[in-house]
Amino acid sequence: MDFSKMVFIYVLGGVVGTLWETFLNFFNGNGFVYCNGSLFTPVNFVYGFGAVIVVVCLHNQTEWWRVYLTGAFGGGAVEYILNFLEEKLLGTRSWNYEGKPFNINGRTTLLYMAVWGLLCVAVIFVIYKPLNVFLNSLPPDIMKTVSAVLAVILLIDLFITVIAILRYSARNAGRDAFTVFGKFIDSSFHDEFMLKHFPKIKFS
Repeated sequence: MDFSKMVFIYVLGGVVGTLWETFLNFFNGNGFVYCNGSLFTPVNFVYGFGAVIVVVCLHNQTEWWRVYLTGAFGGGAVEYILNFLEEKLLGTRSWNYEGKPFNINGRTTLLYMAVWGLLCVAVIFVIYKPLNVFLNSLPPDIMKTVSAVLAVILLIDLFITVIAILRYSARNAGRDAFTVFGKFIDSSFHDEFMLKHFPKIKFS
């Protein structure tokens, strides 16, 4: 497990997560909903980070039940921590499970943790094992170059996304931008744009 592999796993996990959330919205009759949680890429950072953590922690495991239990508790912990950090650092919450059975402070639920466990079993035994063989077959220099370019793009996307959400939250609280960059963010990613691309965000 090296940096290049983690970048590819992050991208794959984030894209699959976006497709999965998009499909669920269609299935539930909501039509098309932006589910990538970022401004410039189709990579959902929650699923991306989740995939990396799962693979780093579990890629050497050979027993499915260990993968399931670790994935269930680990997935729930990641979901809880990211939700907590978003609320405390950005003043927003992208998901809130209050009212759902067996929820834990509205940040995750035991039912979703069970699903995380199943997803982890699928990720390790169905996706990662064949993917690892494929990645090992690629020339190392190409792997490093492509992963470095992807990492830069993802970091820029994540940075601007976080700034845009911070300004979105600040505007909601009535705080005007006092820098040129802040004013640029406000004009480029205004409330109508943010509501369309981040429909699940709720201000705490």
